[in-house]
Amino acid sequence: MAQVTISGTIKVVGKTQQVSEKFAKRELVVTEQGGQYPQLIPIEFKQDKTGLLDGYNPGDEVTVTCYVNGREWTGKDGVTKYFLSLAGNRIERSGASSGAPSGGGAQAAPPPSMADMPPITAEGEDDLPF
Repeated sequence: MAQVTISGTIKVVGKTQQVSEKFAKRELVVTEQGGQYPQLIPIEFKQDKTGLLDGYNPGDEVTVTCYVNGREWTGKDGVTKYFLSLAGNRIERSGASSGAPSGGGAQAAPPPSMADMPPITAEGEDDLPF
């Protein structure tokens, strides 16, 4: 399993979602400034890792260590799709936050990610709409 480190500014710290009795997740979106355009990177923290995001807020400079996960899914129509996600494992502050709000006005919700997919059931099927 590949491990990557992402450094940037927190854009969104999601609330913990209790997906089922035994599964919880929480999404973090980090803005990475590397390259020509800023990249908005969603990272999913699962189970006991959701608590790692407590105390972090939009605007905080962080370094996140995560694992790259890939998944194959075949729909009822027989079409196979592949999904990629980042599973957060560790988060650290990487710089002093100015305390000033980042950007102005309302912010749009992040695009859908693996966090929006339902978990695989015991039968190995999920009811994705595509």
